Amino acid sequence: MAKIALETKKIMVKEIASRLNNAETLIVTRYKGLSAQDINDLRKELKRMTAEYLVVKDSMLKIALKDGTSSGIADFIQGEVGIAVHKNDPSGISKALVKFSKDHEFLKICGGFASGSILSSKDIIAIASLPSREVLLAKLANVLNSPIQGLAVSLNGIICKLLYALNAVKEKKEKT
Repeated sequence: MAKIALETKKIMVKEIASRLNNAETLIVTRYKGLSAQDINDLRKELKRMTAEYLVVKDSMLKIALKDGTSSGIADFIQGEVGIAVHKNDPSGISKALVKFSKDHEFLKICGGFASGSILSSKDIIAIASLPSREVLLAKLANVLNSPIQGLAVSLNGIICKLLYALNAVKEKKEKT
């Protein structure tokens, strides 16, 4: 019986490790005091942005993190923790967790890992205050487009002035 339990735990650790190693962003939270319904609501919110919230035993989590690239977040794992996992942009998941923690005082953001860097809880809150990736890309496109747009307007103005001058010459010749 103990051998089956040990094999089951090994399989669980492998599954946890594969999910964590495939993720670009990991955010560790403490959820003690949240009801099961609150955790399910958080999971639904994160699922909308293709993220997931894992609640696993801390010893299994530390073993799963040992070999992975995100092993630096093991310092944040103390007691009952949940990990929000996302494969892309950390901004959306940070916003969702910060908003949820404001509505539910029992959820505490401990720290995380994103794009190869360890993040403190303050870093995660700062990331949450940034605009989303799409908004930043739109602003960048606008900044890159404005000189070209200014040039086009200037050239159009020169052509219009030339046409006005030619039209004035034409009208003057028609009068005489």
